[in-house]
Amino acid sequence: MHRLKHLIFLTIILAPVPASAQLVARFRSDPAAGEAALRLARRALNEYCLTRTSLPVPEDLPPLLYEHSGVFVSAQVHGAPRCCMGTLRPHGASLAADLIEAATLAAAHDTRFPPLQPAELPTLRVIVSVLDPPQAITDPFVLDPVSDGLAIRSSLRTGVVLPGETARADRFVAWATTRAGARDGERVQYFRLNAIRFIEPASPARTGRS
Repeated sequence: MHRLKHLIFLTIILAPVPASAQLVARFRSDPAAGEAALRLARRALNEYCLTRTSLPVPEDLPPLLYEHSGVFVSAQVHGAPRCCMGTLRPHGASLAADLIEAATLAAAHDTRFPPLQPAELPTLRVIVSVLDPPQAITDPFVLDPVSDGLAIRSSLRTGVVLPGETARADRFVAWATTRAGARDGERVQYFRLNAIRFIEPASPARTGRS
């Protein structure tokens, strides 16, 4: 876990990765792999919350989960953010390994929230975002915040807003700027994030509706 412990949601390192890591299009054509990624994230969150241990990487996953890509694991409670951790570039032996680590860190080390507790598990709605390598851009306002993600790199750190966090372009850029710790007037770098999200189905326990 120590490899990613410093990569909290607001401090993510950008680095080049091989073109072979561009998996978003392949996930789009393989829904079963996306469903498996979502189940794996749920298992990893449950494992940490119930046993305070990290889930081993299973041996029976779809092939895409043994490749390499950036990945984030998020959870909502009744539509509100509860935790989110991840990385823009691969670190571990596989996407599955990085996904499990992101889920474990989200459960325990998202400093915006207290650690997840077992009683919260039925109410969580888990989200997995698989990312292609970041693409440098000059104007973040051309992005669609529903379908695109944004990373802003300042002199301090990199701030990320994942696709679908907000539908408003003004919030999209402002949130990423704040998360990057950018000062007024500071020259920053912008990166488009191509991602695919997998979201657990809604249920009364997850939405707070009866």
